[in-house]
Amino acid sequence: MDESRRNFLSGLPAIGAAAAIAGAAAATGASAQEAPVSGEDAFARIRKNGVIRFGAANSEPWYFKDVSGSDAPGGVESNGVVWRGVCPALAKMLADAMGVKLELVETTWGNAVAGLQAGQFDVMLALDGTPTRALAIDFITTQMAWNPFNVLVADGVNAANWSDLNNPEFSVAVMLGTSMDQFISKLLPKAEIVRFQEASQTYAAFQGGRVKGITGAGPEMDLLREKLKIGNVVIPKPLFAIPSGAGLPYEPTPRLRDYLSTSVGYLYFASEIQNAYEDYARWRGLDPSK
Repeated sequence: MDESRRNFLSGLPAIGAAAAIAGAAAATGASAQEAPVSGEDAFARIRKNGVIRFGAANSEPWYFKDVSGSDAPGGVESNGVVWRGVCPALAKMLADAMGVKLELVETTWGNAVAGLQAGQFDVMLALDGTPTRALAIDFITTQMAWNPFNVLVADGVNAANWSDLNNPEFSVAVMLGTSMDQFISKLLPKAEIVRFQEASQTYAAFQGGRVKGITGAGPEMDLLREKLKIGNVVIPKPLFAIPSGAGLPYEPTPRLRDYLSTSVGYLYFASEIQNAYEDYARWRGLDPSK
């Protein structure tokens, strides 16, 4: 397989490849476990009911609720709503492989853990497995992508190093309750951190000049820069990156977790997750090679 395609989402080819290999090994071990002899776990319930529910937080390129009425390829329909992006495409692959219907339930990153605990949906893709979140929910043992932290900054802002941004004059928009919120709060304690519930609110704050920067992971900021046609995307030093996987409620019999771990690991190595990203970028009119 073309190494550059496998690692396009990573921004860290060596780390991404090594992590993916380790993830695949974990997936192999997980898939060897047997299903429970009795009782109904989440996997059995989903198969019996014929529906698997994935949370969906409107933020590109992971999730995008397309209200344009476009019938372009790549859309995933759920309850009369068309979703696009890496995660709806991946969720569709997983649901189809299970032989069940896909249902996408709109949520926010800040409410994702609570939604899983409350049973509002079964899985949340692209949810980062932080130590705090792992106290409340479970996570798959493979990763769907590795993403470097980057920043879209206004013209004239020096952001070669994270320390350049750690001052009261720099204002940065983040989504409340995300791993990025936690990361930036610790890394830039002197900066003005402006928190929003929705990704669209952070975009509007930057576009309107209310903040000088907006943070994201992986290709998210590249897509936003091309959309807004302002600012510059930088990856400040030192380089930080996080794995992006999937969260689900904890249960003693991890049949669903094991299935998802095996499947996501396979789809990663088969370039299907990469293809989903490239399809979305092209739908946005962007060249994924850039």
